[in-house]
Amino acid sequence: MTSGRKSITAIVCTYNRSAFLAEALDSIAAQTRTVDEIIVWDDGSTDDTESVARNARQPVHYFRSENGGKAKALNQAIARAEGDRIWICDDDDITLPEAAETLSQLLDDNPHAGVAAGCYSRFTVNPETGERDLMGPGFWPELGTGSALRHILEDIFIFQNATLVDRTRYDEVGPFREDLARSIDYEMLVRLAVCYPVVVTEKVLFLQRKHDGARGPAAARHAAEKSEEVWKATDRQIFAEFREQLPLELYVAMYASSDPQGALRAGLLQRACVYARRTDWPAALDDFRAAAELTPGIPLSVVEKNICRRAVSGKHGVREMLDRPNRRALHKLAAGSPVGAEIAASLARGLVWRVRKAVGWGGAAQALRLSGIAGELLLAGRARKARGEASDVTELKNVPRSGPLPIRSAAQSGD
Repeated sequence: MTSGRKSITAIVCTYNRSAFLAEALDSIAAQTRTVDEIIVWDDGSTDDTESVARNARQPVHYFRSENGGKAKALNQAIARAEGDRIWICDDDDITLPEAAETLSQLLDDNPHAGVAAGCYSRFTVNPETGERDLMGPGFWPELGTGSALRHILEDIFIFQNATLVDRTRYDEVGPFREDLARSIDYEMLVRLAVCYPVVVTEKVLFLQRKHDGARGPAAARHAAEKSEEVWKATDRQIFAEFREQLPLELYVAMYASSDPQGALRAGLLQRACVYARRTDWPAALDDFRAAAELTPGIPLSVVEKNICRRAVSGKHGVREMLDRPNRRALHKLAAGSPVGAEIAASLARGLVWRVRKAVGWGGAAQALRLSGIAGELLLAGRARKARGEASDVTELKNVPRSGPLPIRSAAQSGD
């Protein structure tokens, strides 16, 4: 390893993707800041993966194991890594030349941080010309407001090719979960982010390949078009567990107010927002109700209204919101108190974006359903209006931390 600076180990776990692997490894070898070690972990491939790895432009440490899924492969590779920092790279994506240098400098400049991350652009390959068609990132939040932690809890927007992590951070939070079908990167990112600050650059650091290949380990392969369904179910699962592991105080710490009840209400709304975006509306409604009952006479601030609007803008959609029990609960919330009416109205206004999107896709029936529930919520609460001065709650960029939280994954606890 190179002395006088933090060394980097790049880890590429792969399974039957030799057609993409060579380009992925070439892009790591072409970094402006040399990567000190490259580990290729072959998760039981049956194609010519080994040959591709052993003939890479930069020598790699090649390991092979029986197919057990990416999480297991990553845990084994990290245990073998010698670098001070771990850079996990997918076998079908392309890192841009300045990625390692940019991420390493971010950590050098922010020694308190545990994770450095950057942006990405999706691409496909034109079958006729062989040229790359760039599409921009799939989702990228407005980082000018709020903390990186809040954005991460609301949705994953940071991916491993654009993420560099100090090795000690992985040692402290524990291994990747080997019991999850998908979202292992998201689950790990949340565990890291609730323990350590995350520094993010909006510079594009890698190109994410979009293709129709199969996903998952050999025992649970699924086609690309099924990815959204699998991701949705897995995200809901891991956040159901996080609800027990992450204290409400973590959400409250994202906000400040002259009245402690104001920050508590914002924290409840924020947690409700996170779970609505996970499509777990029963959990979200519990928090919306608690927030409405906490300070029923104090109008929502602009910050709080925006939290509610974000609750209906998640990537997994709002189909579950339209289920009859949830609609009834939302009507009851709107009619129950002035603040409940404001929460419902903010949710309704957030649905306007969904309506426009449905119309743009030609989904007239979906647009009508969304318009219907938005109108119902506005109507249910129109007779109630909170009076007086709105809450003075503000959102913090830096969330106070007191050290690692007691989060234990199923892989750690043996469950």
